[in-house]
Amino acid sequence: MMIHADTQRVYLDHNATSPVRPEVLETMQRILAGPGGNPSSMHSEGRAARKQIEDARLQVAGLTGAKPSEVVFTSGGSEAISAAVRGVSDRAPTDRRRIVISATEHSAVHEAAKHAVRRGMLVVTVPCGPDGRVDVERFKTQLSGDDVALAALHWANNETGVLQPLEEVGRACRLAGIPFLVDAVQAAGKMPIDPREVFADMMAISGHKLGGPQGTGALIVREGITLAPLVSGGAQEKRRRGGTEAVCAIAGFGVAAALTAQRMKEEVGRLVRLRARLETRLREIFPDVRFHAQTSQRLPNTTNFALPGVPGETLVIALDLEGFAVSTGSACASGAVEPSHVLLAMGLSEEEARSSLRVSTGWSTTGDDIDRFLDVLPRVVGQVRKGLGR
Repeated sequence: MMIHADTQRVYLDHNATSPVRPEVLETMQRILAGPGGNPSSMHSEGRAARKQIEDARLQVAGLTGAKPSEVVFTSGGSEAISAAVRGVSDRAPTDRRRIVISATEHSAVHEAAKHAVRRGMLVVTVPCGPDGRVDVERFKTQLSGDDVALAALHWANNETGVLQPLEEVGRACRLAGIPFLVDAVQAAGKMPIDPREVFADMMAISGHKLGGPQGTGALIVREGITLAPLVSGGAQEKRRRGGTEAVCAIAGFGVAAALTAQRMKEEVGRLVRLRARLETRLREIFPDVRFHAQTSQRLPNTTNFALPGVPGETLVIALDLEGFAVSTGSACASGAVEPSHVLLAMGLSEEEARSSLRVSTGWSTTGDDIDRFLDVLPRVVGQVRKGLGR
């Protein structure tokens, strides 16, 4: 359970961010209390700072299956995605003007693609089926021809947890000589990942989804891939990302990655059991509950469901007042009044999309958290329905 000033709160929104792990906090406090040092400096303090970064690079590489030399530290998943999309599009030859993505990509991909459009490129969006998986054959069809500069597909959806057919798409990209970007922000830490297994040329991950600090991430760049840097100004990260590195945050990211890798097998099993506990009881309590993409392969920690006639945003607020943190979907779209583009792409009506709730568990979630949530939810739903006159 997440530690708040009010220790009775229950945090069930790990796909938005995970609480910082105690070991991460201890590491960061130790570094902040130390002598400091710019990792580009040659003196002892600088060399110590450089070692902390390189240790973290090894740890992140260990989690992702990448080579340490392929790890480029960024300020988060969104920057990593922008660095990949803009890094490719800004260097693309004039005869390669198309970018192929899926309809359910994170907003970071869609927004980065808009930059490419402003530079005269064409973005092709491939639809998904009701199961949330991209139409593989249509995606592969869009890869034909010699005008594709980049293809992008997320490993796991942040709202539904649906896993995408990366290996098939990635193999098609490799055969066609098309750079392939994988958004693994949600998948990292919740399942084993390796860019080579899915033929990824670039892969984005984020530290705060693992129990690391917010404002950390990495872009894995396969050897031989050259990108125009998104941030210029220095030789840091082998000239792939300028600016003095955030030593403390990167070190914390590394610790989170190492702990996640060490506990992966046990943690995945535990999260699967928590999800089964939640979904079984939801079905018993609410016979009219509608689960989204429940038959698809999903992340072990994610449940997205709708209670007909109960607006998701209203339910989130009511549960927050009761001490429970859940979500209607992507935190990056918080404050938006539009229904989820992911659920709409899956064929849901606007009303059902607006009635959907996401519960996502993580390293700090306990069985007691799930039970307390299920104990309170029926009463809260009843109050919401009564307030709406239903």
